[in-house]
Amino acid sequence: MINHVRNTVLSILNKENRGYITPEQFNSYAAYAQQGIFNLYFSEYAKMVALKNSRRLSADYGDRVREIQSNIDTFTKVASIAKSGAAYPKPTDMFKPLSLRYDGNEIVQVPIHKETFVEKANLTAPSTTYPIYIDKDNVFSVKPSTITSAIDLVYVRNPLTPKWTYTVVLDQPVFNPSASDYQDFELGEDESVNLIIEICKLAGVTIRENDVVTFANNADVLEDQKQNS
Repeated sequence: MINHVRNTVLSILNKENRGYITPEQFNSYAAYAQQGIFNLYFSEYAKMVALKNSRRLSADYGDRVREIQSNIDTFTKVASIAKSGAAYPKPTDMFKPLSLRYDGNEIVQVPIHKETFVEKANLTAPSTTYPIYIDKDNVFSVKPSTITSAIDLVYVRNPLTPKWTYTVVLDQPVFNPSASDYQDFELGEDESVNLIIEICKLAGVTIRENDVVTFANNADVLEDQKQNS
């Protein structure tokens, strides 16, 4: 999909000789665009759930909630994390944790400001059958401290950074998907239009071409209208 997206973007930019972006610029914009669309899945999911609960969203083939959930599930994974020092380090590719488990028990998250209160409370003090964790900085602090074995983490990972790779032929970059560092977009093909729009916005600003930015913004509005109609 990445080659199709790049060719479309270049076609838009090259119309009437408006400008050109290098492969390096395209890769930078592609990564930014993919991450931005990915981030919107979660706020859009919350909005669609609210609409569905109020019976304002169609079911079956028009079930947008199921569609977004399927998109997110593609990036959901389970990992076993070993303790390092006094805490459990977060995976470097993690976007959002979903649940932590120890010995078949769910580890309950506790806000940082309630950590001391929970530990001192007689009825809610953490135990191996009722463990808790505090999400702080780049680690998960699990209580009680007697838990030292690995825990299971279910989380949503970030998409891999896309990279359009190429070889130079007659001073021109030619698509080379066989390169070792090649990486296609991880979003579904139905997001190709949104990717093109977002990349055009960034490219239009770079080449100082207002027509390209206007085109991308107008296309974005039309796409939003289609999604919300």
